[in-house]
Amino acid sequence: MPEPTPEEVREALRAVLFPGFRRDIVALGMVGDDLQVAEGVVRVHLRPGSDKPEVVDELRRRVGNVLGRVPGVTRVEVHMARAEAGRGRDPMAERAALAGVRHVLAVASTKGGVGKSTVAANLAVALAARGHRVGLLDADVYGPSVPIMFGTDARPTATAAKRIVPLERHGLRLMSMGFFLDEQSPVIWRGPIVMGIVRQFLRDVDWGETDFLVVDLPPGTGDAPLTLAQQVPLTGAIIVTTPQDVALLDVGRGVAMFAQVSTPVLGVVENMAGYVCPSCGTEDPVFGEGGGARLAEHFGVPLLARIPLVPAVREGGDRGTPLVAAAPDHPVARIFRDLAERVAEAAERPAVPATTG
Repeated sequence: MPEPTPEEVREALRAVLFPGFRRDIVALGMVGDDLQVAEGVVRVHLRPGSDKPEVVDELRRRVGNVLGRVPGVTRVEVHMARAEAGRGRDPMAERAALAGVRHVLAVASTKGGVGKSTVAANLAVALAARGHRVGLLDADVYGPSVPIMFGTDARPTATAAKRIVPLERHGLRLMSMGFFLDEQSPVIWRGPIVMGIVRQFLRDVDWGETDFLVVDLPPGTGDAPLTLAQQVPLTGAIIVTTPQDVALLDVGRGVAMFAQVSTPVLGVVENMAGYVCPSCGTEDPVFGEGGGARLAEHFGVPLLARIPLVPAVREGGDRGTPLVAAAPDHPVARIFRDLAERVAEAAERPAVPATTG
């Protein structure tokens, strides 16, 4: 019986789903390019994106079962490649909790312009209003927004031990690259510099005793979110999207990225869910409707909140006072407070992985 080609083996591996997900290991980019087939023996090199023994063992079992049914295969060898960082070290194994920080929450989006920073800022203020000790880290090095949204151009100071002291506004500890730049400074930095800044903001900032560190990530799946996931164990990610169906593919990339770095997705926030007329109060779904619920159902995660498009949210950010602080009784501020309650509850529950199919 003729043995299969490497292409046929790769195609067969599309039947292997990542544990807890609905997307296969080929689609998630976990199968190396060095598939080998010789005399019926198949050698597969996988990048599992997880250092959990139960995940690695389950992947090995699933690959063996699937390829064992392929005609012409007599033996399957599965080699788990460790992600390289420096001299062959696994960066995920180097993650260490931040001293004094209980939960690290990543607020992410895979495309810009969805209001991610607005959601992160108001979520952080709402968590603080519930009595939690909260920090907000603006990890969007290229487009920092925290200085504007919190109305401060102050510069952080340093302690005698050379620890950076975060600024404080509205009950939050704040850190942003924007505190170190003037308005005319172009940010033209390559990946290693961005990664170094994110590491420094995590490790060298005196966050103190903090219940929740909310990290506002830049759009996409690049250096900043990967560095964050490699540096600290994340409690979970919150993905911000808009209602239109075109966002489905983008959210899928985000969910897949967090799957590969072993980070649960706590849920989806549908921002700009509809424009609310300030005069009559009617809501017009200018970006479509129901997209957030469909996305959450598709990926098997909760829809945490639907946030309408109202002028007060934008005005609060422009004035340097997020809506939850500026008008805590505003209907949308109440939505953010409900979001904070759901996120806090989800952070205390055992992690349940999202699906990616």
